[in-house]
Amino acid sequence: MLRSEAARYARWSAIVALLLASVTTLVYLQRGWRRHVEKKNAPPPAPVNVTRQSAGINFKKYGEQNQTVFEVAASKSTEFKGEDANLLEDVRITIYGKTGDRHDVIHTRSCQYGKGDGGIACSGEVQIDLMTAANAQRTADHPEAAKAVATRIETRGVKFDRGSGLAQTDQKVTFAFPSGSGEAVGLEYQSEEGTVRLLRDVRFKLIQTASNAAKSKAVRDQAPPQEVQITGASLDFARDPRLMRLHGPAEAQTSTERLTAGEIKLTLDREFHAETLVASGSGENRPVATSQRTRDNMKLEADTLTAHFSPNGAITGLDAAGSVHGVRMGAAEQQEASAESGTVELWPWASQPREVNLHGNVLLRTQANNGGESRMLRTNAFRMEFSGGEAGRSGKAEKAETLEAGTMEWSDAAQAGAAPAKTKLQADRLVLEFGALGKARQLQAMGNVQTERAVPGRPVQTATARSGLAELQATGGWSQMDLDGEVKLNEGGRRGEGQHAVFARASQTATLTGNAVARDTATETHAPQITFEQLTGDIRAEGGVRSTDFSSHASAVQLAPAPANITADALQANSKTGRAFYSGHARLWQGDSVLESESIELLRPARVLNAVGNVRAVFPQAPGQSAGKGSSSRADQQGSVLTPVPVNAPRTAPKKPQLWHASAGSLSYYDAENRAHLEQNVVVQSAEHRMRGPVLDLFFIRAGQNGPLPGSSSATAGAQQISRAVGTGGIIVEEGSRKAIAERGEYLAATGKFVMSGGNPTLYDASAGTTTGRQLTFYLADDTIIVDSETGSRIVTKHRVQK
Repeated sequence: MLRSEAARYARWSAIVALLLASVTTLVYLQRGWRRHVEKKNAPPPAPVNVTRQSAGINFKKYGEQNQTVFEVAASKSTEFKGEDANLLEDVRITIYGKTGDRHDVIHTRSCQYGKGDGGIACSGEVQIDLMTAANAQRTADHPEAAKAVATRIETRGVKFDRGSGLAQTDQKVTFAFPSGSGEAVGLEYQSEEGTVRLLRDVRFKLIQTASNAAKSKAVRDQAPPQEVQITGASLDFARDPRLMRLHGPAEAQTSTERLTAGEIKLTLDREFHAETLVASGSGENRPVATSQRTRDNMKLEADTLTAHFSPNGAITGLDAAGSVHGVRMGAAEQQEASAESGTVELWPWASQPREVNLHGNVLLRTQANNGGESRMLRTNAFRMEFSGGEAGRSGKAEKAETLEAGTMEWSDAAQAGAAPAKTKLQADRLVLEFGALGKARQLQAMGNVQTERAVPGRPVQTATARSGLAELQATGGWSQMDLDGEVKLNEGGRRGEGQHAVFARASQTATLTGNAVARDTATETHAPQITFEQLTGDIRAEGGVRSTDFSSHASAVQLAPAPANITADALQANSKTGRAFYSGHARLWQGDSVLESESIELLRPARVLNAVGNVRAVFPQAPGQSAGKGSSSRADQQGSVLTPVPVNAPRTAPKKPQLWHASAGSLSYYDAENRAHLEQNVVVQSAEHRMRGPVLDLFFIRAGQNGPLPGSSSATAGAQQISRAVGTGGIIVEEGSRKAIAERGEYLAATGKFVMSGGNPTLYDASAGTTTGRQLTFYLADDTIIVDSETGSRIVTKHRVQK
């Protein structure tokens, strides 16, 4: 071998050796690094008191039919020497419940497990998730989705009893569920029953968001989530019935509303969203809900208040039961409501009332501020409907009605020193309708309608009808009330009937139409329209009036023992003053007496009748015994001298009552004096003679007053009949072709005698000439004339010659 080759082999051998040495060094270094890493990652050496460590542990509790009630799992378990406890790490307790419908999970990093009593104590942070088995299965692959259906509780220092399934802590607890979150101090969780109890200082909130069913996206955007803050002394949560019970004193509050109660119960739906909230209590802890808004404040209290929620947390309804009482204080008025129970349905997108129902002794009262008018509704069942409101804007009232008989009462504004006038409307059903602005417009009354109007100083006015309608003012007071169907009105001693009635508040009048009738204790009046004025007591009748006076002792006139009948175009009367004024074609008749004029006025207390304008009257004349030829003597009723009568003057048979006709510009009849006073172109005439003059008085005597008058019948007994007529101011008496003129003329019905006196009494006779004297007396029955002159009296008998 050459030296050069030997050198080459030596170099290659050195390189190979170096490579082998490098590889060997790398292998050793790699093994050393591996040992370093393994040593670094290796668990710490077991303490000297550790007996055994295991990679994991799992045990279960079974119930009926081998159903797993709960399962405890840990990733690592360490057993200690001389201690009855194991250290469990990454602990997860899953509770399925007795029926397997739950999937509640308690999770923490480490716990102490007592081998003797089976208790598990977790001193660190603990998380409890409450969820249904169905939701757990549905969200298994989507952990984030579980937050929307689960209730999560976080706390520390939890102890879990394996035997009873009770988990408890006295540390601070926070919790969250789909519609809210909260906190408390202390917790007890019964895993088998699925109940949770928060021991004290409970505070949580419910989040209310705009409904997806809102009218528009703008409404949802304008309605930010509203929080309901709830506090209480302690809380019980029953997992299976999904019931939270907050023990009081409890309180729920929003930015504008507040609810206090002795106890609040919150029921959740299957997705653990708030479903109903029930507030209850008694005494000082009676539920009270208040609301403070910009324009008004409200307060509602009852034995029980229940709120209903939609799945998104919006309130859809409110129920109240047990001595319900509510008050609303507005800028212009105060409203008050009470009932045994009530419900409110809300528009969910705006949390505004949609329908209100009240039941049992319902009372609704509204009082205007500053002593203004008030109104009150009483019924046993009431319903009110509202239009849909928008977010931030209240809905408007559309309709309100009583579902049973109801009574509406109004009180006018109180006057200084006087009681207010009051009005009442009652019916089987009342329906209140509202205008476009939400103000009450009219009130309908249906079935057995009754009204009552009380004005200070006046009799109470009542009315009944089949139906009615009240027109309302913007303030809620009434302006006009219409009644229909068999209307009957009563006011003190006055009564009225008709088919229709209109009550006007401003004028305090009641107007009857449709066969209207007005009655008092003595009279009855029929007319197409009759108006009662409550303040003055006046009665006005129009359109053709017909009255009848039945009184036998209190009437203004008693011309005959029969009802007095009066017709006219119009009537104005007052029952308090006793005055009745008939105008337009007035006509009165009673027995045989008839009176017509443009107007007739009756004054009952004074017993006076006044007729004015084209007066025409008919009165019966008292029948008498007129002396004729053959009479031996005649008594002159104007003096004490007996004047001889011709012997051949025959006596006439008794005459029946005759009717006298009278006309004048005016007539006044004084019943107490039995006298009628006529003025202005007076004409009084019978079938035989006529008296004319500017003024004339008719004197009456009542037939049968001292026994029937001669010739009177039982039909005319007690009737007023003319016994004497006296005219002044220039009287003309006409009898056939004879005419007598004097300043004064007097007629005596009993003897048929005329006495003319004053001025220059003159008797004109077309066939016998003229006779004058200081006083002329002549008789209707014959042609005898007694002339009284300065030289004495003489009798002149003239006989007419028949041609």
